[in-house]
Amino acid sequence: MKLALKEAFPHTIPMLLGFILVGATFGVLVQQEGYGFWVAMFMSLFIYAGAVQFLVVGLLSVHASLLNIFLLVALLNARQICYAISMLEPFSKTGGRIYYLAHTLTDETFMLLSFAKPKQSTQEDFTLAIALLNQIYWVAGTALGAILGDGFSLNVEGISFIVVGTFLVIFIEQWKSTKRHAPALIGFFSALGCFIFFGKVHFLLPTLILMVGLFIMFKRRLE
Repeated sequence: MKLALKEAFPHTIPMLLGFILVGATFGVLVQQEGYGFWVAMFMSLFIYAGAVQFLVVGLLSVHASLLNIFLLVALLNARQICYAISMLEPFSKTGGRIYYLAHTLTDETFMLLSFAKPKQSTQEDFTLAIALLNQIYWVAGTALGAILGDGFSLNVEGISFIVVGTFLVIFIEQWKSTKRHAPALIGFFSALGCFIFFGKVHFLLPTLILMVGLFIMFKRRLE
């Protein structure tokens, strides 16, 4: 496992930078809303869902019902169904680790697992190392923000661009690592078309549906 962590770490450096900063922002937000250090840590350990955690804090602060919170979280995370289906086969080979891997399958972890491959360690250990390191970064950032939260006046304007920048770095690395660019182009133009047609609020779900449909139609050509 030590070898897998050593191999996985260079691939996760973009996550280290992004997750520490965004996680710290989340920790500060939780403290300023009055929920305390341990609430922030519990959410980052057991919810571990990035934007969803910010959403939950906002909903709790306006005393939203648990049913409303559940429905909104389920809607926001609907895209994870696509990730989970595509990872069923590789995760099934990891034995009991599958439960932790399913819990930690974030957007960023999914992207890294899609193109990063081990050279010396086993694929199972490497997969676990990627997932574990990414969550460690997020939890560490949350702890830092929660500890220092009382001394900051939080302005989250523009903070989301950190995540966007992280995705751009991963996309560029994935583009450079393969000569098969058709899947990336399908994803890009599907998102762009749906963004133009449906608008920035409603484009995500149509994009996922369109992408899945196109991948199924052109599966043989993409292989």
